[in-house]
Amino acid sequence: MNEPSSADIYAAGAIIWRGDPDNPDIALIHRQRYDDWTFPKGKLEENEHPLVAAVREVYEETGARIALGAPLPGRDYAEGQLRKHVYYWAGKYLDGDFTINDEVDQVRWVDLTTARQLMTYPADYPVLDAFEKQERKTVPIVLIRHAKAKSRSQWSDDDHLRPLTARGGTQAERFAHEISSIYEPLTVISSGWLRCMQTVSPYAGLVNQPLAELDVLGETEFDDEPALALEAFRQLINNASANRQGLIACSHGNVMPALLLEALNHQVAAMDHEPLSKGEFLIVHLGTLSGQVVALERHLP
Repeated sequence: MNEPSSADIYAAGAIIWRGDPDNPDIALIHRQRYDDWTFPKGKLEENEHPLVAAVREVYEETGARIALGAPLPGRDYAEGQLRKHVYYWAGKYLDGDFTINDEVDQVRWVDLTTARQLMTYPADYPVLDAFEKQERKTVPIVLIRHAKAKSRSQWSDDDHLRPLTARGGTQAERFAHEISSIYEPLTVISSGWLRCMQTVSPYAGLVNQPLAELDVLGETEFDDEPALALEAFRQLINNASANRQGLIACSHGNVMPALLLEALNHQVAAMDHEPLSKGEFLIVHLGTLSGQVVALERHLP
C-alpha cells in the first residue's frame, strides 16, 4: 500500500459486519462531539501500520474485536488547514461489547438500507457502496519476501544458511505483530532457506501455528522445478479456501512473481508492479464461495 503523498494526517477504520454475509448488519457509531453517524475510525499512532490502526480503533470505539477482510475505498478530505486520508477495510465481527467512551456514545447495528439513511456524510456512501458489492467471506493469502538478510558478499558459508540481519529481525517481529493483530491464525509455509524461516517464525510462535517448510519454494529449487513448486502452492491455496483458513507463504525475490500470479488465479496477464523489497508483503483476498480474487494489497515492511 502506497500512502497518498498529499495527506498530512492518516487514519484507519472499518465497516464492521455480522450475521448473514449476503444480508449483513453493520455497525455505525454516534460521536457526541460532532453529533454524527459514521464508521469507526481514528488516527494512526506514531509508526503504526494502517492495518493495525484499523483494528485498534474499531476496538477502542466500539468494543468489537474484528478480523479484517478486503480493503475498501479510502477517503481524502480537509481537516482544518491539513489534508486527511482514511484507510478502510471490511471487518468481520468476532466478539466484544460496546461501552460508552470519550469518543462514542452509541453504536447501532443496522442493515445496509437503514445505514444509508442514518449516515451523516454523503462522502461515506462510496465506501458503503463498495462494501455492498464486495464478496465478504474471504480468506487472506499473504505472500512475503524474506526480510533483510546478510549480504552475499559477507557470507562464505552455504547460502541456504544465510541469516537475517538485526534490521531483518525487526522486520520479522513487526510483520508478526501486524498479521496477528488483524487476522485469525493463518497457516504458515516457508522456503526451507534460513532467512525465510526466520522471517515467519516469530509469527508462527506468536499464534502457536506450526511452521511448514516447502523446499520447492527455495531460491534455486524453484528455478530447477517451477512447475512442481506452483502445483504445490496451488494445492495450498485450494486447501486454504476449502478450510476457510488463510495462509502465509514466505519465499525469495525470484519466486514471488510466480506465486502472486498463482494466487491471483492467472486473472492478470502480467505483473506491472516493482519487485518486492525485503520484508514487503502482498495480501490476496480470495472469495471462499466464488473462488475469485476480491482484492489485492501491497504493504511495505
